[in-house]
Amino acid sequence: MFYVVSYDVVDDKRRNHLSDYLESYGIRVQYSVFEVELNESQLNQMIKGIKKRIKTDEDTVRIYPIAKDLRNSIITIGMDKGHYYEGNIIII
Repeated sequence: MFYVVSYDVVDDKRRNHLSDYLESYGIRVQYSVFEVELNESQLNQMIKGIKKRIKTDEDTVRIYPIAKDLRNSIITIGMDKGHYYEGNIIII
């Protein structure tokens, strides 16, 4: 499933730690927005990692699922930094 992950993290150190972590899962399309392609297990793992990197009483992370048939409806104005991948990918 394709997800958009956005965050608002108060502390610079936590924000940098979280953004570095999210870069291991997907593509940064805005300063605090990532696009990721994950199965359910990967999503659960990512959520666990996010919870370790933020303070839930100060920070916010939102994860929006985007159905496959709606991806082509994403509108970008300006430079398009978001790319998602169809099918299986093997990185060597």
